[in-house]
Amino acid sequence: MPSVEKIIEDEISSPSVFKEKHKLYPEYTPSSLPHREKQLKQLAQLFKSFFSSPGEEMQRVMLVGSFGTGKTVTSKLFGASASSLASRNGIRLKYVHVNCYKSRTLPQIIYNISLDLGITLPQRGLSAQELMRGLIEELERRNTYAIVALDEFDYFALMSSGLNSIYVLVRAYDEYVNKKKRLHFIFISRSISTLENIDPSSSTYFLKNIVEFSPYTYSELYDILKERADEALYPGVISDDELKYISMIEGYDKGGSGSARTALEILVRAGESADSEKRSSITLDDIRKAHVIVKPELAMLQDQVSALDRHELVLYLSVIKALKGSGSGFVRIGDVEKIYRVLCEAYNLQPRRHTQVYTHILELRSMGFIQTKSSGKGFRGKSTLIGISAAPLYVLESKVEELLKRE
Repeated sequence: MPSVEKIIEDEISSPSVFKEKHKLYPEYTPSSLPHREKQLKQLAQLFKSFFSSPGEEMQRVMLVGSFGTGKTVTSKLFGASASSLASRNGIRLKYVHVNCYKSRTLPQIIYNISLDLGITLPQRGLSAQELMRGLIEELERRNTYAIVALDEFDYFALMSSGLNSIYVLVRAYDEYVNKKKRLHFIFISRSISTLENIDPSSSTYFLKNIVEFSPYTYSELYDILKERADEALYPGVISDDELKYISMIEGYDKGGSGSARTALEILVRAGESADSEKRSSITLDDIRKAHVIVKPELAMLQDQVSALDRHELVLYLSVIKALKGSGSGFVRIGDVEKIYRVLCEAYNLQPRRHTQVYTHILELRSMGFIQTKSSGKGFRGKSTLIGISAAPLYVLESKVEELLKRE
């Protein structure tokens, strides 16, 4: 029996599909942002006056969009680029990113801003207004400007003590009318409804400058995954069809979440699955397995299979077997029906007609067991294509066959 050290050493030294795994993580800021050029241009337009007349007005911008739509990474990339551009123009500008889940009160937020700027403020003993005054005065003394992004701003706005705190942030220069406005804010929120919890005297400042982030479509997610996979994985680890499959199950226009973060996490987990089995490439079943890990609610579907009637079980098994036989992410409904007729005979059932089968397919889709789409390039004629992402096919096949044996 190998020693513990040997087991660990063998695992650490084993090959991996990942070349630079960190480039798939949410914390990584890429050098380019596919399909977020419009939002970067909007931010540049809103901060344009800062570069022509530094300190003349305080900028307050709100980025709004659902989870995984690129708000955080867009803000970080804009901040880094703006700081670099300012430096070339002789302006001392720093970008600071604060997460409101971690810094939950205004004093904590101000303290962390000062920490990132290299400014020393007391952690205790001062009110939020006094801390803000100390930060503003120190920025003035250092002739420095700051763009501060407050991420997960929804959480901060919903806190019971948040209303007065928001007033202090957005109207920080009310008592410094003649001073240069050195502190600027980017507020990152998942919903515009956040403003409903804010006093009108403060919310009007947000309504002026809102940059919206829509969920990513299938084609947009594919472009993002393709670019990141090229950076993070070794050549040949994942095919274009498999990247398109992840994009398909998460693309907003295909019924998915439209979240790049979720799509990238699926890619990470699929790579880890390949690594755990010492394989040099990612398979569709790795992706299906990863999808269940990333979205635990899919695991519930596996338990709900037992609620299907016998005809639905046989049809679902037909889809599973058709997909297994094809090795692709989607198959034609006609191919499923061929297997369905064979299985009906094997399980002593009278096959349903095409219109009834199609109705069952739609019901399986509405329950979340399958996905459907219309055929496009690579297919002759127009047909309904069917796929499964709820779990690895071999797991579902075993489950359904076991249920059919019981009945």
